[in-house]
Amino acid sequence: MTPADLVLLPGLNNTAAVFDDVKAALPDAVRAHCPDLPALETVEELADHVLREAPPHFWLGGFSFGGYVAMAVLDRAPERIQGIALICSGPAADTPAQAAKRQEAIAGARQGGYLETATASTAPFHPGSLARPELISRRRAIVQAYGVQRYIAHCLACIARPDRTGLLDGRHPTLLVTTTHDRVVAPENLKRLAADVPGSRLETVAAAGHLLPLEQPAALAAVLAAWIADGAAP
Repeated sequence: MTPADLVLLPGLNNTAAVFDDVKAALPDAVRAHCPDLPALETVEELADHVLREAPPHFWLGGFSFGGYVAMAVLDRAPERIQGIALICSGPAADTPAQAAKRQEAIAGARQGGYLETATASTAPFHPGSLARPELISRRRAIVQAYGVQRYIAHCLACIARPDRTGLLDGRHPTLLVTTTHDRVVAPENLKRLAADVPGSRLETVAAAGHLLPLEQPAALAAVLAAWIADGAAP
């Protein structure tokens, strides 16, 4: 049996390494592709980059910022997408307040201190994860590899992205994944979205914050594998 191809897109301040443990936990029936997202300033350019390297047809998952790129991929090539998963993410555009906060963050990053600022916040973590020094160390290494250039470019891409909620119309199997302790993308937002998307599937992972792929990779892998198996069944 040919494995299903799954493309996973990382979030802001994350390289593809955020999915290392998820990829390792996936069954043989799922073949993961985890590209890095380069320093491009629109989600459309990033979508084109992803599509150039992706298999002809694939399941698509986007974590946080990667979800914004995933929606642009769906917009660009809906015929290639077998299903879309938004992981601690959503399809809407930034609000004016969110865009203003990103502009402030860009200004701060340009003044230096990006690494310390990006790694100092505990908001992305479940409280229990803060007692896992190996997790904190991995997070810092990922942020360092990601770098300020990509951060600024991807913040600009966030600000410029349009609302693509209308693309989630039930024509593609849709998985929405949240956690019990996400303080970046509120679980309530995903629950409301699930109620509006025909045939969507909502999954909530316990004991994780926003950094679900790092904090609970096996649980995320199980959710993704089950969704693909159900969607691929005759």
